[in-house]
Amino acid sequence: MKDLVLIIKNERRSLLRGLVICFFAVFPFTFLPPILRKGFGLTIIIERFNESILYAAGFALLVVAAAVIHNYNSLVEKKWLFDKPAFKSLDFHGRLDGIGSITRELETLLLGEIDGYFFRLGLPDTESDKPKLEIIPLIDLKNKDAEIKKLKKDHGFRRHYFFGKILLLKKVDLDDPDSIRNLLQNYTTILKELGFEPMKIDSALLEED
Repeated sequence: MKDLVLIIKNERRSLLRGLVICFFAVFPFTFLPPILRKGFGLTIIIERFNESILYAAGFALLVVAAAVIHNYNSLVEKKWLFDKPAFKSLDFHGRLDGIGSITRELETLLLGEIDGYFFRLGLPDTESDKPKLEIIPLIDLKNKDAEIKKLKKDHGFRRHYFFGKILLLKKVDLDDPDSIRNLLQNYTTILKELGFEPMKIDSALLEED
């Protein structure tokens, strides 16, 4: 319930925008049934107007409610996974991404530092049969074309929404407190060898829980 309230509180503006957009997208189509039956005419539009408002508003509310429930279920699932020993032992800080967007769902992520490098950990596709762990090193990519190619070729890094590494979650032992830490320490060694500079992160950002 706390997560549900958090979604509504943080997303109230985007939910309102989504409600308005959905309403106006549906509203014109609510006039089609009487127009198809009786033909187009101003009288038909006027007679149908109030009823169409109710139909469009009801449909928009259903869509927004479904979006809230979907985000809620997603956050609950990810929170359950982030409470596993492999994540908890990192002592990373939880964050929400996607706030204010009507095209992206809310995403719970972890942000923290290992050996001087900051990492963003996400859990995309938790609802699929192949959930993934997304590891994003927060590094400076400028003038590093050759090094980026090496990360892609030798270590499986890819550029999706961010540049990083995606692993199947089933290949990670979430009950082992050291499993993800060892992965991240291995990546920091590689990043150092390739000369990647870590991005500067405001310490205040990490303290905001």
